[in-house]
Amino acid sequence: MASCTVQNSPSGGSGSSEGTDKGDTTITTSDTIAIAWSGSTVNIEGAHEGVSVTSEGGYVTVTSTVEESITYLLSGNGTGQLTIYGVYRHQLMLNGLTLNCSDGPAINNQCHKKCYVVLQGANSLSDGSSYATSSEDRKAAFFSEGQLIFSGSGSLVINGNYKHALASDDYIRFAESTGALTLKAAADGIHTNDGIYFDGGTFVIEAGADGVQCDTATIVVNDGSITVTAATDKGIVAFDSIIVNGGTIRITSDYKCIKTKSALVVNGGDIQVVCKGEASSGGGPGGGGPHWAPGGGPGGGGESSSENDSPEGIEAKGAITINGGKVYSQSADDAINSGGDLTINGGQVCAYSTGNDGIDANGNCYFNGGVVYAIGARSPEVAIDANSEQQKKLYINGGTIVAIGGLESGASLTQACYQAGSWSANTWYALTVGSEVFAFLTPESGGSGLIVSGATQPTLKKSVSADGTAIFNGMGYYPASASGGSSVSLSSYSGGGKW
Repeated sequence: MASCTVQNSPSGGSGSSEGTDKGDTTITTSDTIAIAWSGSTVNIEGAHEGVSVTSEGGYVTVTSTVEESITYLLSGNGTGQLTIYGVYRHQLMLNGLTLNCSDGPAINNQCHKKCYVVLQGANSLSDGSSYATSSEDRKAAFFSEGQLIFSGSGSLVINGNYKHALASDDYIRFAESTGALTLKAAADGIHTNDGIYFDGGTFVIEAGADGVQCDTATIVVNDGSITVTAATDKGIVAFDSIIVNGGTIRITSDYKCIKTKSALVVNGGDIQVVCKGEASSGGGPGGGGPHWAPGGGPGGGGESSSENDSPEGIEAKGAITINGGKVYSQSADDAINSGGDLTINGGQVCAYSTGNDGIDANGNCYFNGGVVYAIGARSPEVAIDANSEQQKKLYINGGTIVAIGGLESGASLTQACYQAGSWSANTWYALTVGSEVFAFLTPESGGSGLIVSGATQPTLKKSVSADGTAIFNGMGYYPASASGGSSVSLSSYSGGGKW
């Protein structure tokens, strides 16, 4: 008898703020069948009525016709494949398994029901660079037609040489107890149709295409550590919303780092993305922006002025709402871009563009709280931009704000803003609002004008010695302590011009 405890299983791809359903927490299996590889030889121990397990040359086929949960204990070092057909949920326990398949997925789960994957010890899966002809849908070294729910403190390395490393045509969830996964793929590291839910685990993903992609539903990050390197495509992309409640996300990409076709909501966590695509001035999307130099788009070749090739750090086609957490986005295009309204209610946000706007909203832009450091490129780009061409507006109602490169014309300033006559590159400044200090390092270059705002009239000093809690990829401290330096004269800013 084997069992697995699983917490916070998702109810589906609905994209709620939690993305989980507390009801489905355990699976108790009726029997355990052990399958152990040694080269192309397979040893099978255990049986259950209605369950057939056959092997030929390392290729194992499981066919279950019973509505009972079975655990398949997988171990050994070999070549071949595990293919599963069934009508009911089941459990795969990977316990020191190394399995390489030259012409298809190493694990090919054709069962459409839930598959619980428990990691024990060190495990490794890899597929071939080409697949044998089959009528089945197979597109990853570990592929499943049904839901995949991971747990267990072990590790798993997946090399997806054909296409994806890990894929499901339903959803994938990583429980709080999930150990470490290292995914390397010719295409996507993790690919699903109906949702991806991170409740825990440590992920290192190196992808030839997207690091993490969900085709039709939501990606929810509640906890865990996710590190993505995407060579020519996006770091994390969802065709519904992306919700970050916690965890750590680190993405390096030549393309967009985070993209959603719908809304992006950040309630917590620590996000740091660096988009390495390069831009040069003139002729870009929307007029006046950059066009993308070689390496800036998929494939890394030639210039493109298409929207899809723009190396924006974080982009949502819908609204962006940041309620908490830490967000650092650096890009040659807009560092943070929303297709709808953009609202910052709290948290710590740094948007650093070397070729366009720091923060760009195609709708209204609302600043209600938090610490915001926005850096825009040279004119006509600005640090914080709302779509004034469509009668949208920037509203500054609260928060501690530093904008290098100025603000969109006609901003509504419920909270007063102040401007410095100039700023110096590569210099530490300290902005004091009441009893709180935010210290920030200016970039090597950027737009004209330095505008600051706080709940009370701030003071600003330059060339300070700063220390404190490091944020923004080393470009800030908050809370901070600062000493030395010289005072910077600030004058009232009315919002009538860009700076």
